[in-house]
Amino acid sequence: MERWSELGQQLDALLKLRTPPLGVKLYRKLEDASPDAAPLGFPCAVCQVAGFARYYRRPVVVTRDDAYCCQFGGAALGFWDIEADFKDGTRNAGMWAGDAVATAKLVEGDVIPAGSFEAALFAPLNRMPEAPDVVLAYGTPDQMLSLVYGQIWNGGERVRLETNGHGGTCRECIAAPYVRDELRLAITDIGERKFAMAYDYEMVAGWPYRRFEWLVEGLTGALTKGIYARPIAPWGFQAWPDMARDRTGLTSKIPPG
Repeated sequence: MERWSELGQQLDALLKLRTPPLGVKLYRKLEDASPDAAPLGFPCAVCQVAGFARYYRRPVVVTRDDAYCCQFGGAALGFWDIEADFKDGTRNAGMWAGDAVATAKLVEGDVIPAGSFEAALFAPLNRMPEAPDVVLAYGTPDQMLSLVYGQIWNGGERVRLETNGHGGTCRECIAAPYVRDELRLAITDIGERKFAMAYDYEMVAGWPYRRFEWLVEGLTGALTKGIYARPIAPWGFQAWPDMARDRTGLTSKIPPG
């Protein structure tokens, strides 16, 4: 079994995800794409391809010739640059935000440089034909919180969640991890909910594949050795136990100063 598939199984066992974690492999040329996955073959958005892979649980390729329904997704993956009237907000002013200036802010965010890639493969990790560039996982806020605890368990940095409500999967959890080499979280956006069957409660996380083993090791430690076991047992509105109070509270009942 390939290492990425093993890590996917471990992640799923720890978090009990509703849909399988996905690998994303970016190709500079379409002919480099794995023959094990055919292009989707119809006009689409990148988030739809991710939804197809996780619900139908099979590999699928998206090309820059097919991904033109949403400029965000193709630009995030480095297929093209966003068109001028889209970038300056004039095309969607009054629909996506109140005016062109406000609408232009929706285009801001991390993208892979235009022209870098022509295609991308999305697949459940157990059906990934080669090592991915980025790994995606969809889940509840509780499951995403566990990933954060896995990140910090071995000394990782704080996890960023930056969003303007657009580009959750494509920009925030594929492009940003690829460009910045870090774990990122996002809220599944309006397009993913309309076209990619993202549930109301779902969030998405993305991280570079090279950090996957380290993240799983941290997640294992956090959930099995620390205080982060899932599901989180509620304590409720009652006095804190002495041990917890001694660890987190002031050494005196009266705050200093």
